[in-house]
Amino acid sequence: MERTALDTGLRVLSHPMQGVRSVSVGVLVDVGPKDERPTETGYSHLVEHMLFQGTPTRSAKEIAELMEVGGGAIGAFTARDYTVYHATVLDDYLPFALDVLGDMLTSSTIPQEALQTQLNVVLNEISGRESPVQRVNDLVKQALWPDSPMSKPIAGLPETLSTTTRSDLLRFMQKHYVAENMVVVAAGSVAHASLRAQVNDAFHNLRTAAQTAEQAPNGANLCDSRSAVVIADPRDLQQVYFALAWPAPPYQSEERYTWHVLTTLLGGGPTSQLYRTLREEKGLVYQIGASYHAYRSGGTLIVEGATRPATLVPTLAGVLLELFGMTQGSADLDRHFRAVQSLVSQHLISGDSAYVRMSRLALQELYFGRTLPSAEISKGLEAQTPDKVQQAAQQCLQAGLPCIALVGPVNDPMLTEVGGMLTDFGGTPELINKLESTVSYSP
Repeated sequence: MERTALDTGLRVLSHPMQGVRSVSVGVLVDVGPKDERPTETGYSHLVEHMLFQGTPTRSAKEIAELMEVGGGAIGAFTARDYTVYHATVLDDYLPFALDVLGDMLTSSTIPQEALQTQLNVVLNEISGRESPVQRVNDLVKQALWPDSPMSKPIAGLPETLSTTTRSDLLRFMQKHYVAENMVVVAAGSVAHASLRAQVNDAFHNLRTAAQTAEQAPNGANLCDSRSAVVIADPRDLQQVYFALAWPAPPYQSEERYTWHVLTTLLGGGPTSQLYRTLREEKGLVYQIGASYHAYRSGGTLIVEGATRPATLVPTLAGVLLELFGMTQGSADLDRHFRAVQSLVSQHLISGDSAYVRMSRLALQELYFGRTLPSAEISKGLEAQTPDKVQQAAQQCLQAGLPCIALVGPVNDPMLTEVGGMLTDFGGTPELINKLESTVSYSP
């Protein structure tokens, strides 16, 4: 891997891969919902859409056609901490791909005639997030970070976007789309010296600025640990979709390895505690899982699933019991070993993809300011012991009560019962017996 910082502050990274003819190139911009004021909710995502609508020298159609010639594709996505523009092409066409990306990011016109069309596209995208699975995930983050821009939907809110103007987006871009906030990364059939020269040409008129993006609020805005936080969206559905969330370490924390192992053991697949107990033994759910979401300013452990209204409380009680059980005793060595090796294997296998390599380099530059070799990541995972996982589970519960979101046929008595169960949760023998009795519910 090689890294160069250009005079403008733009960083260029490359990772050559032997035996391939393709190259994946990406431009990571350090801007996302974390940087948006209340009146700018959704701007990062809308700008991402608008940059594909043409430049002074290329129309939207020509941008797409140029990528087709290279046998690849161009795309983009917005995450909570950043925005990425990327392309995968035959190595012969890397200069063309970089020229297109540079043109888009430095010279897009944000045409007024395309703005309303893209606003409609985004509003349709927002409607698509109204699916129960997406909705419950959005809601639990609103409960977890009530006063932070991190709680807002990435695609934005209709009430904010409906009044957005071209001038608003241009001001937002002028503040955040600057050289200091960008990194260009390529992986695959690439030579660093050529890449550096090509990036220098393609981004020659990129703005620079001393001003950087505002940082997201940190854990001070997490939900109040003294009382249960339950947020619901009642809907006429057959099942109740649920999500429980606890605060967790940020992306750059050394503890992240432990939390990846914890979530794998808790809800990482068919051999996990939640799947085996709540689905295979109790029959309370069809699908359930746990995941660790990490960002620059904080993270969260989320347990998500769906169940029938009659089994909601037993299911939530079961989640609490399984997590509590992990605080009381370490997982058996065999299960722990399998979880760690699964994570290591997934990391190494996915690294065969040029796109994955490119993405990793970009994120590591954003969060750590350096490249983390695969050997370092594997070693970090393999250093996790059952005792460390037990301590992470204890840390999770000590942080406070979970925030919880529900979407489906819920009513006030059900919410009261859920809130009462969470408020009482503390791990006393009497309460554990009560929860175990609740989970033993038979439909």
